[in-house]
Amino acid sequence: MGISYSIDADSETTAKAMLRERHMSHKHSKAIARQLKGMTVGEASAYLDAVIDGERSVPFKSHNSGVAHRSDIDGWDAGRYPEKASNAFLDLLENVSNNADDQGFDGETMEIIHIAAHKVGESPGRKPRAMGRASAWNTPQVDVEIVIEEDSN
Repeated sequence: MGISYSIDADSETTAKAMLRERHMSHKHSKAIARQLKGMTVGEASAYLDAVIDGERSVPFKSHNSGVAHRSDIDGWDAGRYPEKASNAFLDLLENVSNNADDQGFDGETMEIIHIAAHKVGESPGRKPRAMGRASAWNTPQVDVEIVIEEDSN
């Protein structure tokens, strides 16, 4: 069985890419995906670079209990700087941009019309405790898919 996307996209005007089973937080991935939708690939790359540098924060619309308020978010309060997930999303943006270039489009100016993060499982792990015991210390795995489209303007 091949890889399937959650939407059907016209291959004449779109380019696609996917990250598979990446070790990162599902909650951070959902927040970043929500923020990037509607941006161009160039804008999204610049935004993620700023997140990694700690200049801009990602708003957490859900899973935000105990998340500190950030002054740089307009219309929302809770936010964080998810560095590991942002680096993974930068890899994905570079991949989809290169896919678009190979198809004859200008990848940097294409708009993100679909981006989704799906929790696909976790890698089992153990954390040693006192008295010879051990607790589960699992690492989440996330699939992220992206579809970009030529700007219709």
